[in-house]
Amino acid sequence: MIRSLQIKIVLSLSLLIVMLLAAAVMSMLEFRKMGDSVEGVLKNNFSSIEATKKMMDALEREDSGLLLWIIGDRETGLQTIASSHAIIRSALGDAGKNITETDEPIHIAAITSTYAAYHASVLAITGEEWVPAEAKEMYDNDTKLLFAQTKKAVNELMMLNQKQMYHQSGIIQERSRRAMMPAFVSIAAAVLFALLLFYFIRFYFIRPVQHLTESIRHYYPEKGRLDAGIVTQDEFKRLEGEVNNLIMRLKRHKEPNNE
Repeated sequence: MIRSLQIKIVLSLSLLIVMLLAAAVMSMLEFRKMGDSVEGVLKNNFSSIEATKKMMDALEREDSGLLLWIIGDRETGLQTIASSHAIIRSALGDAGKNITETDEPIHIAAITSTYAAYHASVLAITGEEWVPAEAKEMYDNDTKLLFAQTKKAVNELMMLNQKQMYHQSGIIQERSRRAMMPAFVSIAAAVLFALLLFYFIRFYFIRPVQHLTESIRHYYPEKGRLDAGIVTQDEFKRLEGEVNNLIMRLKRHKEPNNE
């Protein structure tokens, strides 16, 4: 069992600090959950960006495959076109599953339509026995423009998701800073409050008790009044006065008996 009043008070203050710190930690965890809720949006934006990169790379390879076909390497060109087409279709499916922005379906539809027109033009060239000059002329007059339009549509989808991801990242950082401030303030306030409370308790409570204890320990009847050196006009000062009153009554009670 703890007998020291000072230790009891310190333990009480420690409990207060622990409670405030626990509240602050819980607050931080809640703010962290708030950030985690946005993680899904950022993840979908990132997935869409990755899908557009795959589309852009595959689109470049398909165009290169067409040019290989035109210059005479038809087997390699057809293989490149087929594999690139499969990658683009798969990437379009991935982008459709990760829609997070309002205008994203419009961009995906634009990519689908422009790529369909481009790929149809590619098949139109590779599906006939064109001589290289005629195939090149058809590519320059039609397919090349469709290729540029498709690239533009893919790039617009990429820029949309990149812009939104940067925007969301900035919002999360700002919210995190704002969310953390109350927790830090509560921790600082808890520590400051505990220090101030301990100082006042020691100054107005512990020290007077110690002074009274020391004064009573070193008190002798010939000293007369008990002087504990208490300067505060509170209960301890009144207690010092009552102790002196008790001493005076004991003295008066003893004097007649001695006579």
